[in-house]
Amino acid sequence: MQIEKGVDKLVKTVRVMILDKPGFFGKVATAIGAAGGNIGDIKLVGYGLEYNTRDVTIFTDSDAQLHEVLEELGKVEGVIISDIIDPVLEMHRGGKISVKSRTPLDSISTIRKVYTPGVAKVCRLIQRKPELAYDYTIIPNTVAIVTNGTAILGLGDIGAVAGMPVMEGKAALFDALVGINGIPILIQSKGTSRPPSASRSRTAWARCSTSP
Repeated sequence: MQIEKGVDKLVKTVRVMILDKPGFFGKVATAIGAAGGNIGDIKLVGYGLEYNTRDVTIFTDSDAQLHEVLEELGKVEGVIISDIIDPVLEMHRGGKISVKSRTPLDSISTIRKVYTPGVAKVCRLIQRKPELAYDYTIIPNTVAIVTNGTAILGLGDIGAVAGMPVMEGKAALFDALVGINGIPILIQSKGTSRPPSASRSRTAWARCSTSP
């Protein structure tokens, strides 16, 4: 894990259409610097007949300074601001975690082993000897991450659904740091005793990591 510079800064990506002539991107950089902003990544989005579109990542100290940067950019002839993109929201778009098959389903034969009829053999085996679930399923390497949303990372009582991005983040950390599968469980209850009991009834197979 790299130590990054400027992690305490406000980060936005500004999509700008820049006149396709020498020196015009230099004007963009000058305008950003004049307002005290720092430039990060620069990505070419597309070529046009007159304008090229680029995503420019900008670091500022505050929303007020970002507003000043945008004002300066708006004064530059030949430059059009087409969008302001929040990279944090983009990173969360669609969720941060997923469930994927460890086995490529690339043939009918494989599907028959992974699902029906082959899976019935494994189910019957576990039915006779439940402890074998620790050999033939993800149970031994999986935890339930449970919350009712009453105390999410200092945000207070924001509700279980609003707390889901934090639960996804915990699951991502579990995977990256210790290789454990984390499955978020949202409990629509403000009681202190229900989340553990509800998680046992819904995910009796998983160890439980409870978050308020």
